[in-house]
Amino acid sequence: MVNNLNIWYISDIITYTGTINLDTTNIEYIVLELKDMGTYYMVTGYLDLSGMQRSNEVYVREYIDLAQGTYKKYLSYRFRGEQIDPLIMITPKYLTDTDNYKLTVLLSGGQPISIPYKLLVFKYASREL
Repeated sequence: MVNNLNIWYISDIITYTGTINLDTTNIEYIVLELKDMGTYYMVTGYLDLSGMQRSNEVYVREYIDLAQGTYKKYLSYRFRGEQIDPLIMITPKYLTDTDNYKLTVLLSGGQPISIPYKLLVFKYASREL
């Protein structure tokens, strides 16, 4: 009897780069939202908080919908004032073809700021050996 083995591999890498402008306090801005991906995937990347000033307070939030139709908060980080280490890593999240992901930022205090970002989405595929 021969068992069929599936090999998983990265089939595509999508890069999302840009800058999100936080010009209003207490509004949650969507940096990236991934829905209906149709394949297993992983998301990771960086936010650059080097533009933060002493009076700024920013929340970075991640939400995941585990194919239930509703996002649930995965993590929430709060950053205050000038950042000594301004690059924030979005740690890798491995999700299935039916899961959804959302990354948001919220300015809760201080002057308007811009946050550059670079996010990577690795799409996976499989084939039989």
